[in-house]
Amino acid sequence: MAKEKSTVELKDEKQQLITRSKAITEAAKGEKRMLNDTENTELGSIQCRLADINIELSELAETNKGKGTPYGTQKRFSLLRAIGESISGTYSDESLAVIERGRAQMSGMETVGSLLLPVEDRAAVVAGTPANGGNVIDTDLLDIMTPLSANLILAQVGANIVTGLTNNVSIPKYTGTTANWAGETASAEDGTGTFSKQGFTPKRLTAVTYISKQMLAQDSLGVERMLRDQIVRAIAAKLESTIFGAATTSTLKPDGFFTTVPAAGGVVDWKKIVELETKINSSNALQGNLAYVIHPSILGKLKTTVKDASGAGGFLIGDNGLLNGFKCLVTTNVASGLQTAKDEYGAIFANWADYFIGQWGALDLTVDPYTMAGEGQIKLIVNAYFDAGIRREESFAKTTWK
Repeated sequence: MAKEKSTVELKDEKQQLITRSKAITEAAKGEKRMLNDTENTELGSIQCRLADINIELSELAETNKGKGTPYGTQKRFSLLRAIGESISGTYSDESLAVIERGRAQMSGMETVGSLLLPVEDRAAVVAGTPANGGNVIDTDLLDIMTPLSANLILAQVGANIVTGLTNNVSIPKYTGTTANWAGETASAEDGTGTFSKQGFTPKRLTAVTYISKQMLAQDSLGVERMLRDQIVRAIAAKLESTIFGAATTSTLKPDGFFTTVPAAGGVVDWKKIVELETKINSSNALQGNLAYVIHPSILGKLKTTVKDASGAGGFLIGDNGLLNGFKCLVTTNVASGLQTAKDEYGAIFANWADYFIGQWGALDLTVDPYTMAGEGQIKLIVNAYFDAGIRREESFAKTTWK
């Protein structure tokens, strides 16, 4: 007995028969003639088979409906579609399901936007095709909203990035236990270290991006991916510029590395590069995710400055991109215009595993179709919640160079 065809196989066969039928009639038209006997016979067979396929598809539909496993195409979540729905105020089931997950991630935090997008890594949704008809489900190649890690240089240097937080975070610190020499019968001294806590609380970060109404009408994975990436990059850029910046202390945001500006380092040379490593090593912290982070202007100096007057030692940074044997990453987010002359750039060498970045809840997205309506654009205001800071001061050495 022949194996029963699945819904997908039947639809594929149906499409092939329709294509063949069109080819036969188009050939006759092109030659300006009537169909011959062979063609008439083949077309008759095709029509009969198409009728049978339609019956089989109808029967499979009824069977699947009874089993609670409908076939067809399940819509994937589309950020573009959800934005459009927020304007009309009518959401699809797919959008509502995502918004509910986002609301659950907020865990009581105040929200103002019309869309709450959960930040999560999700596997692609891929369904098999059972022989009895099965499900045909689109593959969702996109996360709802990708975590920031891929867009942060801090992720590349190995900072400790934690997402999905729901409460204030307290990270314990311990100074360490000490030991002392003592006489044969003398009492041992108390060498117990002390405990303390470092607290992190959610701070609101907001970013604005724009989308044209023409783009909103698109329905392609490329446009969808571009929009999601645009939103994430806007947040990542602001977060990282704050962390590497020199803005004054505020309760509204984390301190930057150069909120307190270190002593001027002056013109960068080999000795000053090694001094940063020495400072970390002297604190017994030369371990973990060690790397330099510098401004592109300093990278240019490193590539054109020799280690010594003779030039025998080569340039300050090697052709392999390593600085003093360690990874070196470059970002324009590092503070510039520092010191009295405003001509120095921040530079950091650290064990980046001791830097903490926390993200709370989902992304809170407000859709504003009015402000830029005259220019055919929709304004998107994104609210997210972060905090960041150094967990162990000994693991960080910073300076300014020019």
